[in-house]
Amino acid sequence: MALVVLNGPTIAAGQSLSSGLDCTSGRLVRITMPAAWTGANLSFQISSDGAFYNDLFGVDGTELIIPVVAGTAVVVAQLGAALEAIQFLKLRSGSRSYPVAQSATRDFAVAVESAAAR
Repeated sequence: MALVVLNGPTIAAGQSLSSGLDCTSGRLVRITMPAAWTGANLSFQISSDGAFYNDLFGVDGTELIIPVVAGTAVVVAQLGAALEAIQFLKLRSGSRSYPVAQSATRDFAVAVESAAAR
């Protein structure tokens, strides 16, 4: 499997939603968490065009949320079929209903499996 590591996205200090990240070079496989993290789960917004984003929900109508720990790598296989739909990505600290503002700027790294390797 050929992995491509993308720098970003970033959540600005005082915010809960990150900037957008272009993941069209492959399928999302891993998120590396910032070393410092104001405790919260991670939820997602996705987009087909990088301009208009939607909150990511499963077919059962529940928001896709994963627990995370500062300074760790998270393998995102638990997102299942949703992984195929992610072209542009935003990360949210907390959930749609309960966003958690980060006390400082938080930079992530994202790994995608190269489309050529699949």
